[in-house]
Amino acid sequence: MTDPAPAPGRDRALAFIESNMTGTGVQALRLARGMGLNPLFVTNGMEKYETDPATAGAIRELAAGIRVCDTQDPDAVEKELRAHTLPVCGVVTVMEYYVPLATEAARRLGLPGLDPGAAQDARNKLRTRERCAAAGVPVPRFHFVLTEEEIDTALADTGLPCVVKPVDESASIGVELCRTRAEVRAAVAGIAGSAVNSKGQARVPGALLEQCLFGPEVSVETFTYDGRTHVLGVTDKLLGPTPHFVEFGHTFPSALGEQAGAAAAVAVSALAAIGFDFGPAHVEAKLTPDGPVLIEINARTGGDFIPDLVEHALGVALLEQSLRAHSGERPDLEPVRRRGAAIRFLAGRDGTVREVPDAGILEHFPAVVAHRVKAVAGQTTTWPANSHQRLGHVMAVADTAAQAAAAAEAALCHLAPRY
Repeated sequence: MTDPAPAPGRDRALAFIESNMTGTGVQALRLARGMGLNPLFVTNGMEKYETDPATAGAIRELAAGIRVCDTQDPDAVEKELRAHTLPVCGVVTVMEYYVPLATEAARRLGLPGLDPGAAQDARNKLRTRERCAAAGVPVPRFHFVLTEEEIDTALADTGLPCVVKPVDESASIGVELCRTRAEVRAAVAGIAGSAVNSKGQARVPGALLEQCLFGPEVSVETFTYDGRTHVLGVTDKLLGPTPHFVEFGHTFPSALGEQAGAAAAVAVSALAAIGFDFGPAHVEAKLTPDGPVLIEINARTGGDFIPDLVEHALGVALLEQSLRAHSGERPDLEPVRRRGAAIRFLAGRDGTVREVPDAGILEHFPAVVAHRVKAVAGQTTTWPANSHQRLGHVMAVADTAAQAAAAAEAALCHLAPRY
């Protein structure tokens, strides 16, 4: 594909491998433009983005070039990037599924980036468990299972209820709390029955069966640079009801004091265990009665607009600093303020939407800084089984995290669709 002429004064390209549909990808492209870079968008096809015309239009508007190749194949991506007319100064992705490929492409081109082995270990939840357990990082009791015999052996160790999940998904896709052996068998079969994950990437047959942990969930937002992991803060998470683990809200910074600090220490140890050496990470943990236990490592900035929460609260533009680091510049991670920010997500129910409230009602909530409602009249919705099925969000900023959370929750009530 022929690229358009570079914008005047822009002599470097920053390559983006695919994008998510929640806005972070478009934000990153816009930030790259603001940094004086030519964003180069690499995809296996624009068709999938057409389901959200606003996202597809923004990608076409902001990208200095769109290159189409097999984004599951590092050889194909490397070839496209080497053929680009401008020198590529960095390779990034905001999408969980493409982090290993982006790091491999960066390594081949001699560009800044995370060690590809660490990226693979973070992407595969089983490998994360194995590496962290060997290093003494607290993890749930876990087994990779497929056969009836393996399920029985695993349950003898974890007990019921337990959690069954794919090793290679995101956004809570395929994650289920199972209370009976029959539910475990069905959940394992549902995951193992597909040879590919939700992005068409090949998967090893089987599922992760692990101990159910009880307690609040948090995420630790970090940035590793020059041999040091900076903990920017801890995010309190609001989860929906089981059997799914859909996230319906985030509040930053955490209100959990010493527990949050202990979770941050576990996160730093987990990153060290997999050899994490560069860039942002979003590390999730459960705060159990016995202390924090690792859930997963995401080798990227957090989703669900968590970088926006960090920026509103601390003044650290986390997504921008990631782009700077990946393009060879030094990131600025020093907080310049101490406020609170929160986001709450809108859930639908089983039925057909009759009417969507006018978002103008949010003018009565001065703490609200961003919102989106995706529901439309006539749409058939369900109670969310994963994050992609949520219907919108409200973000609020205040002097404290508790005030921001209260404002977001109060505002969200007025956006509920009518059925």
